[in-house]
Order: sequence, then C-alpha cells, then structure tokens
Amino acid sequence: MAAEDLNILGQQLLYIDEQKFREVVSLLEHMGHNPEVQKTFSLIRPRLAEVKPRRRPTLKRVFCEPFEDLFEPPLPGDRTPVDAIERVVVNRLWPLVEAEMGATLVADLSARLKSADGPALEALSLELWTAGAAAVFAVTAAFEAGRLADELEIRLNTARVRQLQHVGNALAAAGEIVALKKALSPKPVARLHDDHLQAVQTIGKALARSRPEALRVLVLVAAARLADPAMLLGSLWNLDFGQKSSDRAALFAEVSGGVVAQIETRVRVLKNAAAQDEGKPDRLAAADLAVDLVNSLDATRGAMEVSRRNEFDKRLKDIRGAVHEMVRTQVLHEADGSIIAAMAPAAGGFPDRESLLRAENHARALRKCAVVADSLGLRTELRTVTDRTIGTLTTSARQALGSAGTVGAGTRAGYTAVRLIELIAGPTEANRVLTEILEKGRPL
Repeated sequence: MAAEDLNILGQQLLYIDEQKFREVVSLLEHMGHNPEVQKTFSLIRPRLAEVKPRRRPTLKRVFCEPFEDLFEPPLPGDRTPVDAIERVVVNRLWPLVEAEMGATLVADLSARLKSADGPALEALSLELWTAGAAAVFAVTAAFEAGRLADELEIRLNTARVRQLQHVGNALAAAGEIVALKKALSPKPVARLHDDHLQAVQTIGKALARSRPEALRVLVLVAAARLADPAMLLGSLWNLDFGQKSSDRAALFAEVSGGVVAQIETRVRVLKNAAAQDEGKPDRLAAADLAVDLVNSLDATRGAMEVSRRNEFDKRLKDIRGAVHEMVRTQVLHEADGSIIAAMAPAAGGFPDRESLLRAENHARALRKCAVVADSLGLRTELRTVTDRTIGTLTTSARQALGSAGTVGAGTRAGYTAVRLIELIAGPTEANRVLTEILEKGRPL
C-alpha cells in the first residue's frame, strides 16, 4: 500500500464506525513495522485512546508497559502526566535498545511472544524489562558521554535525558510498578482511599531499599494514575518510605514542582485556546477547567502547608490570578447580554438552535463557577451577574407566558427563558418563577 494511500486511510479511520475501525487496526498491525504504518498509527492515536481496541502484544508494546502512564496524552486537552515522557523519545530509543540487547535475544523474545500467554507472558515480560533496563542505562550513559547523538535523531536536552532515566528506572522497577498499577486501578482513580495510600507506601518502601533511584518514577506513575495528581501531594509528605528527611524533602519538592508546572501548562494552553476562539469561546469548557484547576490549587496549597514549604507560593498565586482572570473574562463578562441575545428570534420566529446551545452552555458555566467563586475572589461579581441575568430572563418569561394566546414562538421563548433560569439557579428557582407566572395568568 502506497504512503499516500495510508495517509488517506488514516484520515478516514478517524470517522468510520467502531467495529470497522477495530478490524482495520487489526489488519494494519499485521503489516508489521512499516514506517508509513507507524505514521498511520500516530495519526489515529486519539481514536485508539477512545476506542481502546485489543491489540496484539509486540516487544515494543510490552517494553513500554511499566512507564506507559507517563506518556503524553494522545487526546488534545487531556491532562499531561507530571514529568511526562515524549513518545518521540521512546520511538527513537527503541532501535538503540534492540541493538544493545542483541539480535539473538530480540529474535528469541519475539518468537516466544507470539505464543506466550498468562504466566509465560509475565515471565517473558520480566525478562524483557530486565534486559531493556540494562540496555537503556547503557544507551543513556552513551548519550551523557556525548556519543550516539546522531543515532537518536532528536535534539537532546536536560529534560529528554531525564526522560531516558525515567524509562530505565521504570524498567528496573517494573515488578513494583506492575503491583502499584494493580493497586491503583481502574485508571483514573477519582479518590484516594487508605488502601491506595497503604499500597503506595508499602511498595515504595520496598523499592527505596532495593533501588532508591527508582522511587521517584514510582511516585510519578502513582500520580499519573489519579484523576488529579495533586491529590497525592497532600499525603505524600506523610508517607513513610524509610528515607532520610532530606531525601523525603527532595522527593516532595520534585513532585510538587512537577504538579505546579503541570497546572501552569494547563493555564497556558487555556489562554492560547481562548485567544484562538475569541469569537465563540467555549464557556462551559472554561468553567469546567476553572473548577478542576482550583481543586488542584487547593490540594497543592494544602500539601504545601502540611510540609511547611513555601517555595511555590508565588507561582500558585500567579496561577490563581490567571484562573480568576479567565473566569472573569470568559464566563462572567457580558454573560447576561450573551445569554439573552441568543433568545432573539431568527428565521421562522424561533431562536437559532446553535445560539441556544451556546446560551445553555453559558448558563451552565455560570452555575458551575459558583463552586469556586469564593476561592477566586469573584463571589460578589458572580452574584451580580447571576442576579441580573435571572432578572432579565424572568422578565422575558413573564412577557411571553403571562398573557393568554396561542401556542407558538412566544410561548417557546417563554419556556426557553425558564429553562435557562433552571440551568443558572437550579430547578427550585425555575419552578418558583414559572408557578408565579402561570398563577397570575389564570382567569379568575
């Protein structure tokens, strides 16, 4: 199949039905390691993450299992793991690992993998991870000594060298990481319970004795398996890994710095998205992210207080200020005018459907931001905007429903106004407004 044909196929695979998608993915996998096939898989990675088709194991896929939670997300907007590993780094690393392990061992493992299952697959995986760890450490040492830079075919920097170290340490601690992943399942873990924390502490303590340099990557994998990595910070300071106090403080500072940097990145991405969508911003997405970011900020701030560390205070304050500005400009600014304008009649006397959907999203965003308004110092401004919007909607509902008449565009506009009141203030307030209007409109 020509490269151009594969590129066209990759585009089509993003939209075909799920069953057909699974079948084509299976066929592509049997085409082997053709570079164009790999480009096609890169193109459809967001759909692979969404559908999660069962894929046959390959040496490279098994190799990646211990650190796969640290990969950058395939779907735009998804949360990036703390101290993430770039896929391009592993793609360039893998041929060098194969060469370091040797053709004989690679061929033997590949042949056995075709029929391996259950305990046999587990044994093969451990063998691959052990050999792979030694190979990665050897390759990393060569990079740090200034060799093999051309073979890697990507620009080296401090962050990418650290990623190589994470890969090697994850492979060396693969047994412990597999146990951790079983304890923190299914991913993402929405809430940390005592048994989760006990598992992290027990596994981490054993690893700190045998391979202390791998403890950090174990903690990073634990954070990556949570719905919000900041949840781990509040407990991390009190987890006993048997370390010296200075080592515990260093680990906490490194992970905390990664969490703060992750939040900063998400705020930066949001600002860029807002700049691009200035005409029709997604208000509800902004509100969802604001709530998520404030929860992360509060968890991080709490962890800092527990650990009595303040080196991130200014960065956390700047983040909170950025979220404050985002909510003020993208959700609160001219909310009443935006929502009311969407109810204006279009062709046929009814409001435009797309405009109404945007108004409903904006209304939901207002209500959602009430959860974080106090934390962001926006309580008074939110209350003012909300009261003004509900007041205008109530007036519109009264005008449309308050007098007798035939059912038509006016009646629909009235019930649309009540619906928007419900999205902003809840069903109790919407029912109160509707009951008052209908009772006043009844004939004596």
